[in-house]
Amino acid sequence: MSHVRVQVEFTPLAEDDEFVLDQLTEELARDLGEIGEVERIAMTAAPDSKGVAELALGTLTVLTSVDPGYIQALVDVVAAFLRRNAGRRAHLRVGEIELTIDQPTASETAELIRTVQAAIERSQR
Repeated sequence: MSHVRVQVEFTPLAEDDEFVLDQLTEELARDLGEIGEVERIAMTAAPDSKGVAELALGTLTVLTSVDPGYIQALVDVVAAFLRRNAGRRAHLRVGEIELTIDQPTASETAELIRTVQAAIERSQR
């Protein structure tokens, strides 16, 4: 079975602090863990920080199957996260292709699934 790594990032709200962003990132990581291997993105350390990297808040990668069922689950999980956290957007990156999700309707979710599947197919060529 083929796999693809998808970067998922959500936008913070003006009132969010690091604690809130960390909690939301963990929530999304747990949700995405149902469909693939999730990793939090580490930011590169500053030259004078003695090599300590910090985790980027709001950004994850998920290694998931390219099977259409998994892609549908990925989009559904992100859409559900956005419904629970109104006012946010999510950005998905597959290779060079980037998509933005913003409170999609059922028909928009279906279109996003097709778009993500096509992006994955293009990234594997």
